[in-house]
Amino acid sequence: MRGLLLRRIAGEPLQYLLGETEFMSLAFRVNPSVLIPRPETEILVEDVLKTLSTAGPVRILDIGTGSGCIASSLARNLLGAELDAVDSEPDALETAAENAARLGVGDRIRFIRADAMDGGFHAVVAPPYNALVSNPPYVSEDEWARLPVEIRKHEPRRALCDEGDGFAFYPVLARLAAEMLVPGGTVWAEVGAGQSEAVLEIFGRTGLRDASVLPDLNGIPRVVRAKK
Repeated sequence: MRGLLLRRIAGEPLQYLLGETEFMSLAFRVNPSVLIPRPETEILVEDVLKTLSTAGPVRILDIGTGSGCIASSLARNLLGAELDAVDSEPDALETAAENAARLGVGDRIRFIRADAMDGGFHAVVAPPYNALVSNPPYVSEDEWARLPVEIRKHEPRRALCDEGDGFAFYPVLARLAAEMLVPGGTVWAEVGAGQSEAVLEIFGRTGLRDASVLPDLNGIPRVVRAKK
């Protein structure tokens, strides 16, 4: 117990110390290989569920799955859904697969090691999809230095920071949506504070339409969605 207390005093997140956290009223195991799921991401999941709840069988691609919180939450609530969950880190995929198995949805999620920023991404996924979802790294290199020490020292940098201006992933996501979604399919992407207008413009340049923004509980534009 003293050891845990000292680790907490040193800034290690409580979720890592406990080994799990709640997301969408489900328990997810977490460790330093994955980003800690946050309530803001529930906004994305809830809108996907609202949109697809009456759609029947659907195929969903989750890019940057991390703990698998998005993929497993969708699988638990959309009984007709099949999902491909992608991450570039094997430790993250192992955690995501463990969470899916514990939640009873492991048979409907295919976990794939791949990097959407690489040219070989198309060879390992299986389009077309009805939906594409992602909580990508959107913290810029400059912003990273201003994050709380608890985040910078303990959560995986590659899941948060794009090592650039914070927008590196969105043109790729827009292109993949245009290429891999069925006509009328929808892409959902979480964005950082102050990023929504620029992401809307990026999506529009790729030909995606009917774009809109969803605020989080603090009124901050948090999720951008658009259709093919």
